[in-house]
Amino acid sequence: MKRILFILLLSVFLTAPVAMAKTLSKVAAIVNNEIITTYQVDKEVAAALAKSPNKNQLTTEQFEEMKTQVLDKMVNDKLLKLRIKELGLHVADGELNDAIEDVQKKNGLTREELEHALTSQGMSFAAYKQQIEDEILRYKLLGREVNYKILVTSREVRAYYDAHIDEYAVEPTIRVNRISYELPTDNEAEIAALRKQAEVTRDLLLNGEDFQTVLAGQGDAASGGDMGDLVEADLAEPLQLALADLAVGEVSEPLELNGQLHLFQVTERTGGDGDPFLQVQAEIEEKLKREKTDSRFQEWQKELRDNAYVEIKI
Repeated sequence: MKRILFILLLSVFLTAPVAMAKTLSKVAAIVNNEIITTYQVDKEVAAALAKSPNKNQLTTEQFEEMKTQVLDKMVNDKLLKLRIKELGLHVADGELNDAIEDVQKKNGLTREELEHALTSQGMSFAAYKQQIEDEILRYKLLGREVNYKILVTSREVRAYYDAHIDEYAVEPTIRVNRISYELPTDNEAEIAALRKQAEVTRDLLLNGEDFQTVLAGQGDAASGGDMGDLVEADLAEPLQLALADLAVGEVSEPLELNGQLHLFQVTERTGGDGDPFLQVQAEIEEKLKREKTDSRFQEWQKELRDNAYVEIKI
């Protein structure tokens, strides 16, 4: 019954004339010397509902919880804007134009195409410019009051790596070219001929002949190609043994496996060389920086709110 009642109320809310919403608008919250109206809250709630995949399945309690979350975000956004104003932060015309041109460049759009795309989404170019300006101001504010305090030491990075070393273990991989000959089951003369051909082919490869040229020269007698990147530990044991001591460019001895005679040429080896920590150091540092930034932002936002006058009226 509650859900049915809520859907009916939501239907009335979404279809109510704007004039009525303005007439019924009250103070939803006071933030320092500014107010947030119920009309503004309802507008943001409607936008949030439009994006929600469960908008037609919310209970009254869930709807009220969403409304509370929306109002809480609006209060925090208002505090950010007041702090920006207090610090006198601004965006020069050149900065704003450069940011918009960067968006156009990344998306391969002309200004006219960008404006058309915005219109198709129900947004004016003026509103879009304001949105970009707000984002730049927010970035400047956080850079001034949050990000500059974030420091990740090399000791912290190393400690994190040591605590999560299993997650960053680098499995050695190998890239291999293959030439394979199908072995007949009971013709020793043909088998001997194929073994001889494989030895000659191996010599060509060891002498620096181009792999594709050598493979093409086998005609229908052989198949093969690039096997891609392989994790050595996942390979069949006979293949692991055949490749174990081969350097890049070297070719295995002919190997009989699964009814075929194979040659394997190593073209690349990765992992297992050098210090694994150095390969992931920058990644870990960035991860720790993000975590510290998020944590510090939450603290700073709480400080900002604790030092402000905020009164919720609904």
